[in-house]
Amino acid sequence: MYFWKAEREEDSRKYTKGSHQGSLSLSDLYFVFLVRKMAEMKKRNKNESGTEADTTAWMVTFGDMLMLLLTFFVLLLSMSSMDTKVLKSMFRLFSGASGPLEFSHLQSVKSLPPLLQRGATGPLEFSDLRALELLKERLNKIVATQKGIQITSREMLEEFFVTATGINHDKIAERLKSIMDISEDERGVIITFKASLLFNSGEAEIKPSTLPILDLVARILRTVSNDILIAGHTDNVPIHSRRYNSNWELSLYRALNVHRYLVETKGLSPRRLSVGGYGDLRPRFPNTTEDGREKNRRVEIILRVIKT
Repeated sequence: MYFWKAEREEDSRKYTKGSHQGSLSLSDLYFVFLVRKMAEMKKRNKNESGTEADTTAWMVTFGDMLMLLLTFFVLLLSMSSMDTKVLKSMFRLFSGASGPLEFSHLQSVKSLPPLLQRGATGPLEFSDLRALELLKERLNKIVATQKGIQITSREMLEEFFVTATGINHDKIAERLKSIMDISEDERGVIITFKASLLFNSGEAEIKPSTLPILDLVARILRTVSNDILIAGHTDNVPIHSRRYNSNWELSLYRALNVHRYLVETKGLSPRRLSVGGYGDLRPRFPNTTEDGREKNRRVEIILRVIKT
């Protein structure tokens, strides 16, 4: 304490000699003392290490951290940009309407997975299955808050697929028709699968490779409130099988297996689902050509519409 006081008095005499006022305040003395101590520490560090210590090195690390944070927030901003049209559509979707909830024309910036772009003409590949898994995850998030929707038209169901898959509305029919067909008649809104997509010829067991497609449809069916009829159909060519005695029996078992998968595996309520087998009694096209017979071999998932 004595040495510090002596140094302070010496500094006071030194700086008072050249001062116009003849004296320094206590704060000035503290400042002078601190400056001298910092100079001595800097000199000591230089003598010990041989080089002058850099007291501003921390600013380099701090600057790097700020740059990384700035880059991170710019990346977040670029990933979360939203089209104003989509935002307005979402507001219209949830704004005070009574009765069944309807879809507006939502369009996603996501591109369609390759499976739907090129069509399902052969066995599903690993990349196709992964694409369908991503579609299911996205659909789960989109429809999580939309329980109990009543599908009332083909356009409304197509909008559901638009929202879930990111397909442009003008191109949905073209890109989905290789996998399914969406139509409507007096029975309701109909999702139609070609039998060759789901089953081998003359068989009723569902191909394991096509189960992801039914998984995607199941998530839509779980969300809507419509009662559902699963109907099997065949062409008019007589069947030659030890297991199935007629086309009617084959069509019924195909519909039953789809029903069983949706209820037992995907958890749909059996109270909402019913099954029908129609054989060759309800063709959509003439059975006079191979193309017509192929289109008549089908399974329909019919969303019944309540007429008001």
